[in-house]
Amino acid sequence: MKPAPFEYSRPATLDQACALLAADDGARIIAGGQTLVPMMAMRLARPTRIIDIGRIAELAYVGDE
Repeated sequence: MKPAPFEYSRPATLDQACALLAADDGARIIAGGQTLVPMMAMRLARPTRIIDIGRIAELAYVGDE
């Protein structure tokens, strides 16, 4: 099966990602898509927008403060 139509966004900053998520109740976040993409293909998940956070520099590391 093919997934239902959706919008795709790849924000550059965490603030942009948060704004996109807040603006669309049907939006979902992916960083790799290993779980969500197969569910979309089987139409078990039907997000209106996919927000790809995989390349946001602020999220590229884990720190201990």
